[in-house]
Amino acid sequence: MTDLKLRNIGYCCESKTIINDISLEVSKGDWLAIAGRNGSGKSTLLRIMANLIKPSTGDILLNGKDFEEIDCINQKLSIMSQRSEINGDMSVDDLVRLGRYPYLSNWQFKLSDEDEKFVEDAINFTGLTNFKNRRVTSLSGGERQRAFLALALAQDGSIILFDEPTNHLDIVAQRKILQLLKRLANNGKTIISVLHDLNQIGNYCNKLALLNNGKLSGFGDIPETLTSSCLSEAFGININVTRHGERIHVNY
Repeated sequence: MTDLKLRNIGYCCESKTIINDISLEVSKGDWLAIAGRNGSGKSTLLRIMANLIKPSTGDILLNGKDFEEIDCINQKLSIMSQRSEINGDMSVDDLVRLGRYPYLSNWQFKLSDEDEKFVEDAINFTGLTNFKNRRVTSLSGGERQRAFLALALAQDGSIILFDEPTNHLDIVAQRKILQLLKRLANNGKTIISVLHDLNQIGNYCNKLALLNNGKLSGFGDIPETLTSSCLSEAFGININVTRHGERIHVNY
């Protein structure tokens, strides 16, 4: 079972504390949302969990082993990029194939049949079969996000991390991305994301980490943390949470 654990994580930059003493844990099939005000440290915490930057203090454990002790840690973590600077001639197929590069040995020049299967499955899962030969730069915003999600899937990490996956997308594209990610969580992937839309968090995620000035002001299952009192404290405004059956609505 995938088990990612943060113990007393801190991060300082130019003598300024960005993240302070954060401990949390996620397991296989969890979708953890990270939320909070601008400047609260959300993206920094995500980058630490993605092994893109090293924490100043504390430990990160994957299945009981420190990140530093795990061979090929980048095979375990799939980062859903929002990069817009890509080769203008790159096709969707070429982009998704990049997800298999962490598995290639120094002497290997092309993907194996197994690698090709991962690429094909990732493209099919994200509904891009008819787009595989299209240039990525020709895609709509929602299609491009699905292409980068397919890239992360092809890498086949047990944990998928991303920052604001629905940013700048219309509501139809947002829903499609969120439904794909929910399917992944239901299939056993661990999803970790920064999300701003509290209603999306309530209706798609099962865990929430609330940050306030670099500290964890709340962490736990959605019913425990996506509450009027917890959200109002974290954001400093009056927020009201109502529930209608299985649906959650956040008013502010």
